[in-house]
Amino acid sequence: MKNVKALILSLTLFSSFSMAQTGGSFEINKSVIAGGGGSASGGQFSITSTIGQPVAGTTSTGGNNSLLPGFWAPDAQNKTPFDFDGDLKTDISIFRPVDGSWWYLQSSSAQFRVYRFGIGTDKITPGDFTGDGKSDIAVFRDGIWFVQRSEDNSFFSFPFGTTGDIPAPADYDADGRTDAAVYRPSSGTWFILNSGGSGTSIVAFGAPEDKPVTADYDGDGKSDIAIFRPSDGSWWYLRSSDSQFRVFRFGVGTDKPVQGDYTGDGKADIAVFRTSTGEWFVQRSEDNSYFSFFWGQAGDIPVPGDYDGDGKFDAAVFRPSNNTWYMNQTTSGVGIVTFGSSGDLPVPNAFVP
Repeated sequence: MKNVKALILSLTLFSSFSMAQTGGSFEINKSVIAGGGGSASGGQFSITSTIGQPVAGTTSTGGNNSLLPGFWAPDAQNKTPFDFDGDLKTDISIFRPVDGSWWYLQSSSAQFRVYRFGIGTDKITPGDFTGDGKSDIAVFRDGIWFVQRSEDNSFFSFPFGTTGDIPAPADYDADGRTDAAVYRPSSGTWFILNSGGSGTSIVAFGAPEDKPVTADYDGDGKSDIAIFRPSDGSWWYLRSSDSQFRVFRFGVGTDKPVQGDYTGDGKADIAVFRTSTGEWFVQRSEDNSYFSFFWGQAGDIPVPGDYDGDGKFDAAVFRPSNNTWYMNQTTSGVGIVTFGSSGDLPVPNAFVP
């Protein structure tokens, strides 16, 4: 009777989802576990650890069988920037050049952590290089990358780029891991080391004066090659979804690019912070309309991120004069936190050119 009940329960679970399955006899194990896993096999077909993963809704085929996993699967990739504790919230964090130390305030526990990693002249390049859902401490030094794993604080290093390159790490291949990448102003060329196994991408896109502003502008889960051109305030990005480029004029040359998903539609919005006035301007990705608001003052450093974990970027600034963070959180409201000291560099400003 227990086996019969289990079979009925299994059939009931399957009937509540949209799934097409064809071809010979087919066996599926652990198919409705929320995190996926298990295996599926039948005839000349086998699938391992796919159902419940981000590929749900696509068709897998092989031999005489095909499987359409149509039920909901949680997104296994944490896209929140500067999230060192993996709680889907950007963490307040600084890099101290005087001693190469990193300090971050865990939003999950309000406890801070300190690590010494790098030297004062390094360019900080944090990101989830190991794919565990947490940002790794990382630096770029004259063509060499150094990454401290968030899992166990061990580190690895590798060469990619050269002196004069601008680091632009991001997930360009949608495998859930940050890819090492550089923009070479001298030739207007991008070099991307894809962690998903597709090798190195080399793309000519930009000019010597341009600033890299990579982000996922088309919402396909891949960061797009993109530049901001200060001479005319124009944005150029190459859509990874169809290899077509888009151009928008938004901002002036002295503005700071602060692109991010401020509207929560899954696409990065073009945005700038005007350092002279503390005003933010955001162009909605939905319809290219824009809105603006004041948050900050002259001398503040923009540190945008998702500080309250609602899936939307929050306008935020770090004020060096008093080492205070001011966050205009879209769900949790205003946050004011003193964290840092004179000479510190706010980590969420790492990729603001």
